[in-house]
Amino acid sequence: MVIAIDGTSASGKSTNAKLVAKALGYVYVDTGAMYRTLAWYCLKKGTDIHDPRAVASLCRRWKTKLACQEGQVRLLVDNYFPEKEIRTAEISASVPHVAAIPKVRDWMKKTQRD
Repeated sequence: MVIAIDGTSASGKSTNAKLVAKALGYVYVDTGAMYRTLAWYCLKKGTDIHDPRAVASLCRRWKTKLACQEGQVRLLVDNYFPEKEIRTAEISASVPHVAAIPKVRDWMKKTQRD
């Protein structure tokens, strides 16, 4: 079963999703953190987040894996989860550009379901 919670920034989506997952005995997958991780990686690698082809190309090439840590599924990049790095204003401003790319959304959906 997949439960999706949508809403504006800082509206309590993650807090509520964690509570629902815990109550149901499910694993919490923070898809927002996955997009943030990609935005962070693009900026780290100097990839233009306004260039859909460049971002999609990077998305196909980066070495990632989903891992369950502390009851949450996290997207690791080279076995590292950039927890603090993805929670900055710069990353928040970058995420909508990355998330708007259809090939990125396709990759994210596939990764989440695999």
